[in-house]
Amino acid sequence: MGLSRLFDISSRSMATYQRTMDVASNNIANAANPDYRRQRAIVSTENTQQSAGITWGSGIKLDDIQRVRSSLTENQIINNNQNKSFFDRSSVLLGQVENIYTEPTELGISSMLGQFFSSWSELSANPTSSALRGNVVYSAQNLAAKVNEINEGFQIVKSSIFYEFQDKVQDINATLSSLQSINRQISEAKAIGQNANDLMDKRDLYVDNLSKLADITVNYESDETVNISIGGVFAVNKGSYTTFQVEYTEDNLAMIAQNGGKSVNLTKGEMGALADTFNNKIPDYQAKLDSVITQLVSSVNEIHKTGNDLGNPPQLGINFFEEYNGKELKISSDILNDYNKIAASSDGTSGNGDIAIKIFEISEANVLDGAKLIDVYSSLISEVGSQKQNADRMNEAGAMVLAQLNNQKDSYSAVSIDEEMLNVMKYQKAYEASAKLIQMADEMLDTLIHMV
Repeated sequence: MGLSRLFDISSRSMATYQRTMDVASNNIANAANPDYRRQRAIVSTENTQQSAGITWGSGIKLDDIQRVRSSLTENQIINNNQNKSFFDRSSVLLGQVENIYTEPTELGISSMLGQFFSSWSELSANPTSSALRGNVVYSAQNLAAKVNEINEGFQIVKSSIFYEFQDKVQDINATLSSLQSINRQISEAKAIGQNANDLMDKRDLYVDNLSKLADITVNYESDETVNISIGGVFAVNKGSYTTFQVEYTEDNLAMIAQNGGKSVNLTKGEMGALADTFNNKIPDYQAKLDSVITQLVSSVNEIHKTGNDLGNPPQLGINFFEEYNGKELKISSDILNDYNKIAASSDGTSGNGDIAIKIFEISEANVLDGAKLIDVYSSLISEVGSQKQNADRMNEAGAMVLAQLNNQKDSYSAVSIDEEMLNVMKYQKAYEASAKLIQMADEMLDTLIHMV
C-alpha cells in the first residue's frame, strides 16, 4: 500500500509539473505576441485520504490555467480608446477643412476680399478707366472662384467621410460576426471544462478594435462571453449579433440597425468623429461662410443698383453679383461681357465715383450682425483653427493616458522571459525530484521482491 501510494503521488506530480512546464513554454513562445495574455498554472494540494485513522497526503494537482489580466485596467483602455480615436480622427478631418481655406495666405478669402474692396477704391479715383474696371471684375472673379472652391472642398471632404463611414460600418459588421462566433466557441469550451484562454485573447483583440471605432458598452458574462452594445443599440452576445447599415442624406450621416432601423448614437471613436464632422462641423462652417457671402452679395448689389454705368446715355446699374445659392458665387454675365456695365457713378457723370466709394466702404461697415464681413470671416477661421488645436491637444493627452494604461497592462499581462525561464527551471527540478521518487520506489520494490 505504501509503495503504491509513493508511485501514485510521484506519477501525479510528474504529470502536473509536465503541464506547468508546457504553460511556461507557451508563454515564452508568445513573448513577442502583443495580443497574448500571460498564462499562469494554478497548482494545489490533492485531496487527502483517510486510512487507519491517519490523514495521508495525496500529492498535487493542476487546478486551472488562468489568464493574467486586470479587468479594471482593460476597461479603462476600452474607454480611453474611444476618446483618443475620436480626437485623432477629428484632428485629421479638421486639418483637411483647414487646408480648404488656405488661410492665412494670398490665396485665402481674407486676402481676396480685401483685394476686391480695394479695386473699388481704386476705381473711384478714375471711374472711366477700362483697366481699373477690369481689375474690379478680375478681383471679383478670384473671390468667386475661391468661394466656389471652398464649397466644392466641403463636398469633397463630406464625400470622403461618407465612403470611409461605409467602410467602417462594414468593419463593425465583420467584427461583430467574428465576436459572436468566438463567444459561442468560448461558451461551448467552458461548458465541457476546456481551456478557452486563446479564444479569450482573440475576443479581447476584437473588443479593443471595436472600441476604437465607436462608443461601446461591454459586459462580461459568467461564462466569459461578452455582451456589447454600440451607442445604446444591442450589437452582439453569444447568441446573435446585429447587422448595421448606413443611413444617408445630404445633411445627415448615421448608422442604423437593419432589423428595426434603430439609430446608433455615435459620440466617440472614429465613427463619432466622422459623424460629428459630417453632421455638425462642416454644415456649421458652411453656414457661417454662406452668411458672409450672402451679406456681401446683398450689400454690393443694393448699392450697385443705385448707380449709373458708362452707357450712352448712362443707365441705372444692375446687380453686380448673381444671387448666391450657397454653392456657387457668380458675377453678372452682363458685366462680364461689358465692363462699362459696372455702375460707379451716382449722378451719371463719367468722372463721378461715389458708388464705387460706397461699395468700398462696405468693408469698414458693420453690416453682418453688428460686425464687419472680414471680422465675421476671421472668427470662422479662428474657430476652425481652435477646434483643430483642441483636437490635437486632446489626442496627445489621450495618447499619454493610453500609453500609461498599456504599460500597466503589460506589467502583469505581458510575458517576462526571465520570469518564465526561472519557472521552467523550478518546474524541471520538481519534475526530476518526482522522477527520483519513482526510481527509489522501484528500488524498494525490487528489494522486497528479492527478500521473498
